[in-house]
Formats: sequence, structure tokens, C-alpha cells
Amino acid sequence: MPFFGTLDLAVGLAGAPVMTNLSPDTWKLPSADVLQVSYEVDEPASLAITPSSLHPSIPPYATFSVAHFPESPHGPFNLAFIRLIVRAGIRPRGLLIGAWCDNEAASAALAAGWGYKVSPAEVSFVRNYQAIRGTVTIGGRTALDVGLIDPEPIVGADLELFDNLHLTNVEGQDPVIVQVDPTYVYRSADRGRADLATYEPETLATAGIVPVYRVIAVACSADMELAAPRFVIDPTKPAISGTRRL
Repeated sequence: MPFFGTLDLAVGLAGAPVMTNLSPDTWKLPSADVLQVSYEVDEPASLAITPSSLHPSIPPYATFSVAHFPESPHGPFNLAFIRLIVRAGIRPRGLLIGAWCDNEAASAALAAGWGYKVSPAEVSFVRNYQAIRGTVTIGGRTALDVGLIDPEPIVGADLELFDNLHLTNVEGQDPVIVQVDPTYVYRSADRGRADLATYEPETLATAGIVPVYRVIAVACSADMELAAPRFVIDPTKPAISGTRRL
């Protein structure tokens, strides 16, 4: 028998954003930089934050990501996000646990249009020849510091950045899990050693993500496009039967 998540849906939805509709305008995000650091995580803790419609990955792991967007409909911004990798049916997806952004207008639009559970913070993205690092600072305190050490060039086709899943409320509708699937035209890509220098789950409200072993870090520069969601999942049913196309 496959495992399913054990999240109390009422608890999960208590802090979820409210989407105003399911058809936001497409965002073009040229020259974006994305860092993704992967760590295996504790299984019981990860099951407790996974909706019952989804399966955990085996072994369970999470990604800690920081992205820099020099251009967007709301100006430049940095975005950090933590995801638990799960399966919707057989397909791997990144279940959003939390996100942080340094642009208030972009944050509000990401929440209303795509269901990003985003909080205000100082977010930085720094790239040099030795490392690529991202940080989240809340109230003057660094709560997240992740990096890719000793980057080595690879081709963008080798990356697995995964589509997102966002548990969210929708105005006038039942709650859903929204699939958010950005597209990428890669300019460059790297991989290297994962480094989680600082992680404060209490400050970030991500206590269900408990890192155990490092896996790998990847990064890319790409022209991105964030289109309207194409699929939603009923959080009370298995994804294989509860997914519908918009």
C-alpha cells in the first residue's frame, strides 16, 4: 500500500493564502537566477505536513531555493521558498511549505494569482566563482543561509527544478492544491555541493522540514515564464483521481 500524507487539512489551510481567481496574467521573468539546495528530511515530520491527496517521496527530501528576478510586472525582487518533494499520483512535485519575498507588490500578486504562501523578509542572492548563496533575514536575524559550493557547469536539460503545488483557498470555491509550473529557457546551469549553513525552522514556521542528509545543489540562469495554473487537485482525494484541468 502506498503512503499518503497525514496533514490536518484545517491546520494546513489556516495559514494558506486566498487566490482571487485561477487565471492570472502571465509573467515574463527574463534573466532570472535560481538556486536549489536539496536535503533528505525526517520522514514522520514530513508526512505530518503532506496533504492526504499526495504521496511522500522515498526517501523524503526537501529543496531550499532562492531566486533573483531583475525584471517582473512589479519590478525586481528576490524570492526564497522551501518545498517538500512529493508525488501527485506518480509525478514528482514540490509542495510549497513557505516562501519569503522582499517586494510587497510582487508578494501580494504571487499570493493572489498563484497561491504562494509568502511572507515579507530581506532576501539576498549572491553568485561568485566559489559559491552561489541565498539568505533570508527576518527581524535582523538570518533565518536561512543556503549555498552551492564549487559550482561546475552542466546543461540545463540535466536540471530537475520541479513544478510547485500550493495548498490554497480560492474566493467563492472549495480549497484546492494548485499546480504552478514555470517554464525555463536556460542560459547557463551549475551543480555543486549543497550547504545549509543556517536554518531556523521556528523563525520560518517550517518545523515539519527537518534536514537529515545533504543531497546536491543546482543553480541556473534562465528566462522564465509564469503562466496561469493548468491543474488543480482536490486536497481530500488521491491526486490520481482528484486532479482536474482548468
